[in-house]
Amino acid sequence: GGQDMGFIANGDWAQYSNVDFGSSPAHQFSARVASGAAAGVSGLVEVRLDSRSNAPIGSFAIANTGGWQSWRTVPANLSAVTGVHTVFLTFTSGQPADFVNVNWFTFAH
Repeated sequence: GGQDMGFIANGDWAQYSNVDFGSSPAHQFSARVASGAAAGVSGLVEVRLDSRSNAPIGSFAIANTGGWQSWRTVPANLSAVTGVHTVFLTFTSGQPADFVNVNWFTFAH
């Protein structure tokens, strides 16, 4: 076990204010995630800037990883981003069940 955001389901979101990407564009997003979701339950982890309603600048799909504490680091391409922004992680799924836990995430240039 450890500290993580858990019980994440469709429609959930997290906000991180004043994230400084600097002047060199970030092009990649990676997150340490785990899922013990039932068969057929999956979803998307999406990165949005400045508003939850803005289009995602990056995303990845996640399904069962073998358990709610069975962690995988999943990379995703990101539209180039610079400057200071509010970052939103949004979670979408076609099912109402929990589908992911998030341990950490990072951006790379």
